[in-house]
Amino acid sequence: MKSKQFSILIALLLGVGMTSCMKDLDNSSAVEAQRNDQEIRSYLTANKLQDSVSSSLSGLYHIITPANSGAKQTKAGEELEFTYVLSYIDPSNPSRAVVVDTANRTKSIYIPFLSGVVIPGLEEGLVLMKEGQRGRFYMPSNIAFGNDTRNNKMPAYSAVIFDVQLKRSRTEMQQIDDFVRINKLSNPILVSSGIPADTNKVRVYKTTQGTGEKITAGKTVTVAYTATLFRATTSFSKSDSLTFKLGSGQYITGFDKGVEALTVGDKAWLVFPSALGYGTQGSVNQSGTYVVPPSTPLAYEITVKSVK
Repeated sequence: MKSKQFSILIALLLGVGMTSCMKDLDNSSAVEAQRNDQEIRSYLTANKLQDSVSSSLSGLYHIITPANSGAKQTKAGEELEFTYVLSYIDPSNPSRAVVVDTANRTKSIYIPFLSGVVIPGLEEGLVLMKEGQRGRFYMPSNIAFGNDTRNNKMPAYSAVIFDVQLKRSRTEMQQIDDFVRINKLSNPILVSSGIPADTNKVRVYKTTQGTGEKITAGKTVTVAYTATLFRATTSFSKSDSLTFKLGSGQYITGFDKGVEALTVGDKAWLVFPSALGYGTQGSVNQSGTYVVPPSTPLAYEITVKSVK
């Protein structure tokens, strides 16, 4: 659970699969992007979409409906929930799109909306969207997958199409509220973290009331804990017996402050925003893989065993 390393590895959802492909781009990418642009234009014309589409300087073409939505705009640092279908434009028949990936046609995917989590073209498209909108994004290979073939499902340097439906853009507090509701937690103790803003508090939900000694700063505490991301099916860190000095700064603020609100024998959930966890930098392992993505709220299930 220490500040920058855990034993369990996770991927940033679309991030590893999508952004890693950019490492192999070479000098031919600009030429291929020009070819892709012509393919996209031909596809739009053949399908009578040329009057419906907008474009940007990056080479992205997009159609977003409904156009004048009054819903909430996506925002950097929030969690996005969306579905998508990925296709590529057939270079031998530019009027035709070939479907590559439908795994998330109806099943939502969730990402922290931060730079570099998804490919540049999709990131640019998501910036333009509001909750409830559908977007169709046509992008050349230089802002898509470059020479990556998506496990031989499409040609290298393909112009691709993302059909996206944006469902929600949620703040960390909305994510916390949903987690609490789903897990049927109630009657929180709100613990001040010392960091300004009312949102920067640890929510402590006791599930079993202990009868032992009250914990105070400077004491040596032994706990069992399981640390999870809200959408993970496994923990990213756990211990059956962790002993540490409370208030020493050895562990993240949310964990430290939450434990201080407990007594020996308590079982509780500690739930807190990323400002009290790993912040906007997240936590990575030695290979650079995110274990805790940036701007991610956390939940710790904890049992206090002893204090001295």
